[in-house]
Parts: sequence; C-alpha cells; structure tokens
Amino acid sequence: MNKILLILFVAIGSLSLTAQKAYVLPSPTDANSEMTLFIDMNQSEDGLQNNGLSGILDAFPDTSVYLWTWDPAGPAAGNGDWDNSADHQVLTKVGPKLYSMTFVPTQYYGVDGPQLFARGISCLAKLKNGYPAEGFPFEAKSEDMHVDITPELCNGRICVFPELREPDDYISLTYNNAKELQYEGLQNMGEEDCFVYFLGKVDDFTSYEYAPLEMITSTPELQLKSIGDEKFRMTVIPEDMFTAILGEGESLSEIWFYIVRDGFTYPPGPPPFEIISLLDCE
Repeated sequence: MNKILLILFVAIGSLSLTAQKAYVLPSPTDANSEMTLFIDMNQSEDGLQNNGLSGILDAFPDTSVYLWTWDPAGPAAGNGDWDNSADHQVLTKVGPKLYSMTFVPTQYYGVDGPQLFARGISCLAKLKNGYPAEGFPFEAKSEDMHVDITPELCNGRICVFPELREPDDYISLTYNNAKELQYEGLQNMGEEDCFVYFLGKVDDFTSYEYAPLEMITSTPELQLKSIGDEKFRMTVIPEDMFTAILGEGESLSEIWFYIVRDGFTYPPGPPPFEIISLLDCE
C-alpha cells in the first residue's frame, strides 16, 4: 500500500510539472533497470485519431485499461489482438484516469539500450477490446503517445559512452575493477594489468577478431589506461579499428568484448561477452 501511495505521489508531482500524456520515471533512465511508464488520460483529447477512451473512462471509471505499444519494438510477449489485449498488458490505476506499468525496458521490449534511447516509447491506452464501445462514437483507445527516453549516466562495472553511436564515432569504454565481483582472478588489478578482447560483428554469421586471445596482452593498443579509483578506460573508433580486417562492402553492426588479464583464464564455456551495438543512420 505504501509503495502504491509513493508511486501516486511521485506521479502526481511529475504531472503538475509536466502535464504530459505519457512519461516515465525515473528519468534519466537506466535501460536495464525497472522504470515506470505513466499514461495520463486526463491529458487526452477524444476525437484526434478516432479515439474515445477518455469519455468512456469518464462514464466508467473502473474499467480496466491496457497498454498497446510498438516502439522501440512490439513487446517481447506481444500486445495481444486489438479486440482482445493480452492480460499481461493491463495497466495499474494509480489515480483518477492515471495509469502505469513497471518493467525493465530491455527485457519488456527485447531490445538493447541504444535502440530504446534512439526510438523512445510509442504507445497508446485502450480497453481490452479497442473497437468502438456501445453508445460511444469513437474507438476505445487514446490517441498515439510518445515518450523520449533520456539515458542515465552509467555507474556499473562496464560503461560505454555515448549510449547512441555509429561505427565512425569515438566510443569510450570504462571498466570499474572495484565492481568486479564475479571473477576473483580479475580483482585488484595493477595499473598495467587491464586488456580487452574485441570481436567485430558484421551479422549473425560474420565476425572478425581484432587479435587472437593469446596475443591480447602483448598488443599495446588493447590495453586500457588506468584513470585512478580502480577504473580503466579506452577510447576507440570501431570503424578505424577494423577497417583493415573487414571484407569489401562489409560494415560493423556490433562490437563484442570482454576484459582480459595476463595469467587469468575464464571458466569453461562461452566467454562473458559485453555487446556494443552500432547504429546505421544512413
């Protein structure tokens, strides 16, 4: 109950400042942590796009309302059908004509952070059956709504900046060794100990090593520089790194990488790759 009241208090506070039809909290947003999407039907205007949900809710305020969304992608578990929304898409009523849903955006949409931040969230609210309700002239839905998502500055084990990047952008990779909890052999690194393995991905079937694993710690350009406080950093232009390796007409779609230390071997199984997605904005 206290959690619901807190959400309501924060939401109403945000509403008074922004008067937006749809918004998210917290903002800035961590793509891999829980966020709450709010839809405020008090700000909706019926008839803009054959939408009539606001008037229906005035007449039937306790009617269940559902989320229908298509950007940054359709939800991984689906929206359902227009005349029969999926049960997992039901919104929580947190105030008069104010609704919310809490989820981890990368999991809910099945996308990575760059796609979320590049496209934002497009959505609408609707009844389970979105077709016109008896006695009302328009469809049982809101107008289309859009929320731009502002990325939160990273404070995790691995941080990549900027959040949105193209293959010819400068990309800064920061590794916080103080947050290395899983692999004891990587802890307490000295200033010269931190290296990185890079794999350039063209597509699902084509990829290129920048250097073989056994050569990583003897390749100076793959060493991360100590910047103090147990942090290490490298800045690269992916396109420049792989230009001599890529085949004719090929371009990078992702960079896969993991941290390397001389004398340390990861446990058997696939290495713990991190993925840097690259946008193609041509």
